Amino acid sequence: MFASLPARWAALSGNTRGVGFVILAMASWALMNAITKQFGQYNYTAEQLVFLRANIVLLMLLPVALWTRGRCLVSRYPRFHIVRSVFLATSSYCAAYAVTRLPLAETNAYLMTAALFMLPLGVFCLGEKAHWLRWAGVGIGFCGVLAILQPGAAAFQPAALVALLCALSEAGLGVVLKKMGSAEAPVTIVWWSYVTNWFVFGLLCGFNLPMPPQAVWHLLPLLGLATMGVYFAYIQAYRVGDASAVEAGSFSLLLFSPLIGWLWFSEVPGQAFWMGAGLLVAGIAIVIIEPKGRAE
Repeated sequence: MFASLPARWAALSGNTRGVGFVILAMASWALMNAITKQFGQYNYTAEQLVFLRANIVLLMLLPVALWTRGRCLVSRYPRFHIVRSVFLATSSYCAAYAVTRLPLAETNAYLMTAALFMLPLGVFCLGEKAHWLRWAGVGIGFCGVLAILQPGAAAFQPAALVALLCALSEAGLGVVLKKMGSAEAPVTIVWWSYVTNWFVFGLLCGFNLPMPPQAVWHLLPLLGLATMGVYFAYIQAYRVGDASAVEAGSFSLLLFSPLIGWLWFSEVPGQAFWMGAGLLVAGIAIVIIEPKGRAE
């Protein structure tokens, strides 16, 4: 039975496999942020958390680079890597900052708005055209964000705005990835992105990392695998399926995040979160599930 699983997987449509990869990316994303939040409790700054992740990812990819004698690191799009690295550095820092100050589920709900930011960025940067229904979906989605943010209320957290900046940066990453196309190897994309993170955030924290307690050493390889899982799964999803279709898998983040937050940190989202999450899901659904033929 298990021997036939690869054949069954290959027989699925590209969009179905793409949704599966996005769900894997969302699970990895929730786990990555949970581990980052855990290390943030040991007095790591946001800069040190990003530097820590970069060290782990590069160490894990180093054997692949040595095995291919560096061939997997040769890029056809060096200019795009520079732009992408700026977006990734911004995204990584903002995510580390937000997740150490906000509940896990709330942070990841804000990060889901990357799907909403992709629409205006696609119009202005990629020349895409969208039906008015998609713009309505963006409006509904951001009403959900406002419900979670609760601006003007005592529950408002300024770190939420940093999380939204992270989502905007993630959308920028998506635009650059679309421009790079499928010719660039995933290892090349991830390697050069984290080389930039290693250098920038190493400088910001003086290349100094506190020694983590021995009790959490087992989380270090898991952090590296989860971090790479986000990007490798997303890259593969865009290669096998249509971007607008596979993004449906991003809804699973609202399942993984509250569950991990509850099990790991005993966090229970309030009524405002679920109300806003419902509007956010509705908005994203309208954006990505548009009737065929409506968009050009």
